[in-house]
Amino acid sequence: MFEFIIIAIAAYFLWNPVFMNTVGPFIIWKTQKIPTITKFIELGDEEFISERDECFRGYDLELKRLGFGVIGSSMLEDSHTKSHFRLYWHSDIQVAAMVVTMKSNVEEFTYLEFTQEYEDGSVLDVNNSPQPEAYPKLNFKRMYRLPNTRSTEELLKAHSKIKTILVPSAIPSEFDIELGFSVIETHLKRESDTLVEMGLLKSNIDNDGKRPLTFRGAIAMTYRSVNPGKKIWGRINEKRTQDLLSNV
Repeated sequence: MFEFIIIAIAAYFLWNPVFMNTVGPFIIWKTQKIPTITKFIELGDEEFISERDECFRGYDLELKRLGFGVIGSSMLEDSHTKSHFRLYWHSDIQVAAMVVTMKSNVEEFTYLEFTQEYEDGSVLDVNNSPQPEAYPKLNFKRMYRLPNTRSTEELLKAHSKIKTILVPSAIPSEFDIELGFSVIETHLKRESDTLVEMGLLKSNIDNDGKRPLTFRGAIAMTYRSVNPGKKIWGRINEKRTQDLLSNV
């Protein structure tokens, strides 16, 4: 009887990861599509911030204290997720910031990211999202993640240090505040186009502005989004950031 209980417990905890890592890529391949032509729904700032949680409002206050000005607030919603965004810009250091809350049927979390684009078109992004990127790195975008860094000021310092190490002479591009979230929409389209070039997405865009995954893309997405691959990839990504910063 005891052996049966042990087997049942093991099966309960192992079945979902085994199922998702074997059958998951086929399910995602057939059902998942990636937003390519997106349109953020802009929201009134006062109502928006009043509806956010304590973590979101804390980041908002700290960013303003550090000299970031609010560009706007918005949301995106599809069949799987509902996300809220607030976009900021610091004209003195030419860095954009965004606070994001992502909510799905599985989880909800809030994170902060700092982004700087350069005149050569490259991008440096540092964030504290608990969720690692679902795809291999893009050729124009350097992304670093510090999920345990909750301090707004410390995360911004990390962004500055990484720029000093990797692209000390890169010239930042000015953010066109008048364009607001359309700048982000253009950036997301560029990411999608790059994923097509990498063979992870198909080129055709459906009526909802989404692209289907190739089977290779479904595999890449699954093994970076489902345990144990999610934890392994997340740890590799985090350690890479920590090792880079330790060289300063």
